[in-house]
Amino acid sequence: MLDKSLSQVVPGEHPGRITKDLWLAGVLAVAFAAFYILAQSLAQELLVLSTDILFIAISGVCSLLGLLVVRRWGFKGKFGVAHLGLFLVVFLWFLGETVWGIFEVVLRVDVPYPSIADVFYLAGYLPAFIGMEQFLWFFRKEFTPQKLAVAAFSGLAIVFSSSVVLLYPLMAESADILTKLFDVGYPLLDDLLMVFAVMMAMILRKGRFANDWLWIALGMLLHALADIAFSYGTLTGWYYSGHPIELFYVYGYLALGLGFAHQTRSLDGTA
Repeated sequence: MLDKSLSQVVPGEHPGRITKDLWLAGVLAVAFAAFYILAQSLAQELLVLSTDILFIAISGVCSLLGLLVVRRWGFKGKFGVAHLGLFLVVFLWFLGETVWGIFEVVLRVDVPYPSIADVFYLAGYLPAFIGMEQFLWFFRKEFTPQKLAVAAFSGLAIVFSSSVVLLYPLMAESADILTKLFDVGYPLLDDLLMVFAVMMAMILRKGRFANDWLWIALGMLLHALADIAFSYGTLTGWYYSGHPIELFYVYGYLALGLGFAHQTRSLDGTA
């Protein structure tokens, strides 16, 4: 019952719902951008506190929405594994955001990287890859030679770009071995995350759950881009906690949350 055929999973589009999704995403995106712009005028301590609270709150809400999808769908079948994996990744990232906030606000550590928070951030990649792989495997027949070629080209372009921008400079840095491992590990994992996200976006173009999964793929893509921007910012020294570049993370959580929320509505039959 859970591993449905492709025709059952994609019965048709919902234009009205798509429009509402885009309006909601647009309003929230503008609100978050305005928040970051206004927060730049605050003292550094208040800037850090306000943005840390935002990250904990939005990742926590995203985790709850992911849990609702798991409860509605169940744990069996490839889609059960996919939903469970996606819930676990956002929950682990929520724990990472919470630990990061404790280091900054309570322990007064400026940009706590690397830290215990990175254990949770990095741990999230495993369920993310498992969940996305289960989704891709279920729809493997949808990959035509043309789509595979586009996916392969995209993957090579992503890896080459990040290698030129990040990996070589990071390897040349004289940081301690732990920092260097994190510096190199994040871009490599993010490259793979972006490839998976691009492949997910290529599969479902229409249907009952298609737009929900597109939001999820977009969320993963934005998180990967945010991580790469963070790595580059810390490497070149322009990043600080509360920097507007963090909007990539915020928008990533927003996209994931929209995907989870509307997937729950679809499963409940209220979408």
